[in-house]
Amino acid sequence: MYHDIATTLYKRGEASMTGYEMPQWAWVIALVNIVIFAPLFLIVSYTFQHVYPTLAIVEDPSPPAYNPISLNEDANADVPAESAAPVVTSSLRSTHRAVYAIAGWRSLFRGYACYLFLTIAMGFIASIFVAFGVPQLIAMPIVALAVAQPYAAWTHIVISAPSTQSFWQRFPPFKRSIEATAVPLMLCVLATELSTFLPAGLAALLGMNMWNRNEPNTLPQYQSHDAWKGILVLLSGLAAHVFLIIPSQVILTRVQASFLPEDIDTIVPFDRSFGGKVVPAIVGGKGYINMIDAWKSFSRTSWIRLVKLYVKVFFITFALVFASVALVIPEYIFIASNSRKTGEL
Repeated sequence: MYHDIATTLYKRGEASMTGYEMPQWAWVIALVNIVIFAPLFLIVSYTFQHVYPTLAIVEDPSPPAYNPISLNEDANADVPAESAAPVVTSSLRSTHRAVYAIAGWRSLFRGYACYLFLTIAMGFIASIFVAFGVPQLIAMPIVALAVAQPYAAWTHIVISAPSTQSFWQRFPPFKRSIEATAVPLMLCVLATELSTFLPAGLAALLGMNMWNRNEPNTLPQYQSHDAWKGILVLLSGLAAHVFLIIPSQVILTRVQASFLPEDIDTIVPFDRSFGGKVVPAIVGGKGYINMIDAWKSFSRTSWIRLVKLYVKVFFITFALVFASVALVIPEYIFIASNSRKTGEL
């Protein structure tokens, strides 16, 4: 809703500048804004919102201890077990430090090529369904299943050590991707759709004046009592994200990580057996964890760590948006005051 209002306001501002000629230096200001904010928004929207939560979901805060086996026959047999390593994703700073230490700033965009491919593929397939008028509730599950293979590959790339293989060479077998993630993918789609419809349904139930898609340039006339209604709608959207989207994402990501090839190392501590729940396919097992075990194996401390991460990312995103708006609005006013009508000297 708020994104729609912002779009309408932007179009109104764009329309109000029709017939006016901006000064030449206005394009320099616009270019400087892009150079400053584009990388920051990219890091926040991709690295902070996707890469870091994926690592936090996969990391095992208490991996099983083991005694290193010495190849020296004369070595002391009483070798103490290795102490547990600190949790990499215990804080946003430690997560960033660990990822950056791998390959510098390029590590912040690990898996980005696969992510772009995944996004483009989803958009292309979805556009076909839209062209034929297929309802969204039918189209989105099919789209999700169609990209199950590259989606799993993206998760594997994000959590694993750097590889010389291209992202398409990291695609897991299509059959295994579908068998393992079909149900979790459907759960994610359902959670996403509910998180969209619930706030919209609440707004309609409260009688709010909503933005009309058929009249995109018309800003709704809001009343004074719409303020508290808007807060309720916003809170319902946040609640849906916390209680629907995040849990479904946790289940899907852990299922995807469970069939990471055994010869690939991870950048965070990771119990491949998920407490003995994963039976390798070579000994007759499925080779991946089921949805129930993926949920149960995610400990309470892991939930707390993940929620803290999402809260920090939320405030960072809000601060970045606020800073960009606080800078762009005065610039827009200054440019508009120095613009002249077309044809004027």
